[in-house]
Amino acid sequence: MKKFNSFTLKIIAMITMLLDHVYTYIGQSGIDVPIWFGYLGKIAAPIFFYLIVEGFFHTKSKVKYLSRLASFGVVMIGIDKIIGIHNNIFLSLTLSVIMLMVIDYAKKSKKSYIYIIATLAVVAIGAAYMFTEASMFGLGMTLIFYFFRDKKIIMAIVYGLFSLMPVFTCIGIPDAYQQLFLFDYQWMMVFALPLILMYNGKLGLKNKITKWMFYIFYPAHLIALALIGRLL
Repeated sequence: MKKFNSFTLKIIAMITMLLDHVYTYIGQSGIDVPIWFGYLGKIAAPIFFYLIVEGFFHTKSKVKYLSRLASFGVVMIGIDKIIGIHNNIFLSLTLSVIMLMVIDYAKKSKKSYIYIIATLAVVAIGAAYMFTEASMFGLGMTLIFYFFRDKKIIMAIVYGLFSLMPVFTCIGIPDAYQQLFLFDYQWMMVFALPLILMYNGKLGLKNKITKWMFYIFYPAHLIALALIGRLL
């Protein structure tokens, strides 16, 4: 049963992201924060990237959509410098929208040289992802959610395999458990899949507050947690 709208998914992603950052910034201060906060946090980014792709299809102005993300990405660069952190999901999401705009333009064009230019542009954007918070996972999720948007079964299979790549690489390694559950548990983003598949395609609650909610919450919660972590 599909019962999650865009607003509900966004709230879930924000809560799990908050838990992840509590583990990161408060846990590093010496406070005993359970590691499962970090586990839950891994479902946040996939939901955000999924909603970015959905937003790309539904927005009235892709340029304004891109401008908002890019503007807050620039703001976060300044905030990161001031408080000494390295979180900036806005840059990753900005690259996603740019890449989708390039692909979308190429698909509508019948000129072969446009395909060549678009391919080179996507490769360049893919390389740029490596310097953002989401890294290769942001690139992969964006492409998966875009190309298999109307083929949910295929999307689920491809996304599941993509998420579990770290698990496959650890097969046969003596310290696989420690690696997968203590140090590199990014693979747990696979658990975002059931939530994504329950998306009903509806926007949900919509007003000026919900429109800007994530844009404000993201930098605000990072500033608060970073400062609290240093005071503890």
